[in-house]
Amino acid sequence: MSDTENTSMLQKIKDFFTGRKSGDITPADAEKIQKAFYALSKVENKKNFSPTYRTLLSGLDSKEKQLFEASVFYLVKIAANKQKYREEITEILKNKMEESKLNPDFREYIQQQIQNIL
Repeated sequence: MSDTENTSMLQKIKDFFTGRKSGDITPADAEKIQKAFYALSKVENKKNFSPTYRTLLSGLDSKEKQLFEASVFYLVKIAANKQKYREEITEILKNKMEESKLNPDFREYIQQQIQNIL
């Protein structure tokens, strides 16, 4: 859609909500507005999509054992059930395991959980 079409549709919407009679919307214009809004809503969702497991990655930096193990547990569960994320999650866990400042207990837990994935 061109900018002039967007501007005219926005003006018609504005006129509609303010109750102006001079800018009456025809059924064809209403249909165009609905289709344009639907198309824009779908485009925005695709741009902002991020896999849900990425929200769990912050838990891998936690010093608390319970938070850390819960994050690893759910990452492994996602990797076991979703083939398309398996390789990336495994790589993230292996990289985390190689960190020198990681607690040895955490490292051992990650190693056990990676075996569950494989």
